[in-house]
Amino acid sequence: MGVFDDKKFDELDWISQATEPIDSKMNEVLGLMPESLTLDFNLYTKMLSNSYGLDLSLEKAVAYCLNEYSPDVNLSWDQKNVMRDMFEFQINVDEALILDFENGTLSGGEIKLVKLASTMDEKVLESLLGKEGIMAVSSMYCTQAGLSRANEIMDLLGNCEEGMRTRSDRRKRRIIQTRLTNLFKANEWNIRDTELANKVGFWIRDYVSSGNLAAFSNFCRLKVMTHKNQPIYSMEEVV
Repeated sequence: MGVFDDKKFDELDWISQATEPIDSKMNEVLGLMPESLTLDFNLYTKMLSNSYGLDLSLEKAVAYCLNEYSPDVNLSWDQKNVMRDMFEFQINVDEALILDFENGTLSGGEIKLVKLASTMDEKVLESLLGKEGIMAVSSMYCTQAGLSRANEIMDLLGNCEEGMRTRSDRRKRRIIQTRLTNLFKANEWNIRDTELANKVGFWIRDYVSSGNLAAFSNFCRLKVMTHKNQPIYSMEEVV
């Protein structure tokens, strides 16, 4: 394997190479979640363990399942919101649902948490490309040397001429954010993995803020790979 080869792309079957689906850890997490869960008293109260009230929201139920079935995977706030939309409550009520704490029972009907699909919608995954990294750039700070490093990044990003002329670290940061937002909205670099897309912003932040050369090397390697005119799923990173 060469430095600029994409191992993950090369391992895809020919149909996937032709259709270029977006890869994401969210599909892996969704696959670990049960197709449906019937809530009894114990499960209902477990899902409310971090709540002050007795009303069970879809957000709380899905958060419980994420912690239960994929405890080692950290999702961002946006990713958790998207995951929540992949589930719904299905409720069959005879007369009224009764949560009996004295006897530890849930009666009067049935509550199910049901998964709506086995994979994430491509459009949804596209909307998440680079988002976490762009948020990281928003917290980026520039020393005097950082201003020069920010210019290097903007030169490689392209369409950042205004940012390269200014001496304001705030404006440089804003222009890099805007450029990344537009880049991922159009997916100009054809990155087809949500985790790899997010790394772009983190590499930029680490290089501009602290001069991390490994981060800059990774950013440059990715930029070189865009000239191959094929979807990018993975790259060999410097650590």
